[in-house]
Amino acid sequence: MGDPSVFRRPMTLTLAVGAAVLAAFLPLVPEPYRAFNAALFGAVGLFVAGRVGFWPAVAVTLGAKVVSDLANFAAHGANADYLPMWEVVLCFAAYPLCGRFLRRTENPLAVGGAAVAGSGLFFLVTNFGSWVRLSNNRPHTFEGLLLAYWDGLEFYRGTFLGDVVGALTLFAAHAVLSRVLFPAERVAVPAAIPVTTDRS
Repeated sequence: MGDPSVFRRPMTLTLAVGAAVLAAFLPLVPEPYRAFNAALFGAVGLFVAGRVGFWPAVAVTLGAKVVSDLANFAAHGANADYLPMWEVVLCFAAYPLCGRFLRRTENPLAVGGAAVAGSGLFFLVTNFGSWVRLSNNRPHTFEGLLLAYWDGLEFYRGTFLGDVVGALTLFAAHAVLSRVLFPAERVAVPAAIPVTTDRS
């Protein structure tokens, strides 16, 4: 469940909503102007889960994705290729699971690790789905599956870039702003256990 006190944390909400709006409309930018076809949905799922809660993260991430897909669907002459696909929806619902482990940490290695895990899962599941539907024209053989993953490497760069850079930026922005302007919104990071030496 989400933290009810989040409504008393304007900075966290502003970052979450702003990132979700940016994630929804970034895919409308023509691909030549968007590095590696990058997207921010995964980063939003990680951040909202880590700083607000699991179910709000699921709702915000999938909501942004649906808005984006419908806008692209309309912008491309009702092209069904832009409608939501089950494997993409499943993956974006899974990002908040990784984000739950970031509730009480500001460690960039932990944030980066969660982003890499999310992008890796996205790569495996979505390219498997494309292979199942034969949308990449690869045969239903083991070799065909490997070729489908090989084809997907070109697009994985954008997923990886958006997830890692986006997540690190959002969590870093929250950490800095909570120290400089919004001290009430700082994350309660567990204190390190002191190491003692018994000299008795």
